[in-house]
Amino acid sequence: MMKMLILAVWASAITALSSYAVSAWRVSHAAVEQSQVGEREYEYRKTRVINVPIIGDGALLGYVLVQMVYAVDVKAAEKLSVNPEAFVLDYAFRTLYGDPSLDFRHLDKYDITGFAKQISVAMNEKLGAGLIRDVLVQDFSYMPKDQAPR
Repeated sequence: MMKMLILAVWASAITALSSYAVSAWRVSHAAVEQSQVGEREYEYRKTRVINVPIIGDGALLGYVLVQMVYAVDVKAAEKLSVNPEAFVLDYAFRTLYGDPSLDFRHLDKYDITGFAKQISVAMNEKLGAGLIRDVLVQDFSYMPKDQAPR
């Protein structure tokens, strides 16, 4: 009879301690996952389409149409007085307009990955590190002058 009582107490103690250990492990594991996610919360935002004029031999030849998607830190963007999209579009326009390697006849040879990375790096230097995580080019096409809506 005494052995049964000791066995019951021992089984109850093991069960209680294992339940406590599992619940403590789950709480600590959830805290580690939360810290791995980081403090920053990113949101993907789509820009409007910009038209970059292509000028050759002193005449307008057409337009390069560009639309991008960028991942921005929501909390940091709220602290800015200007929407980060304005800076992204301005930098993209200036880069494309002044880029002598942009051949509108062969847009497939243009380094779009380098272009997107360059925007991301420049925006983080200008607006603060970590503000923009990714810049993706959604649309990159050419429209001749005669096909442009009037």
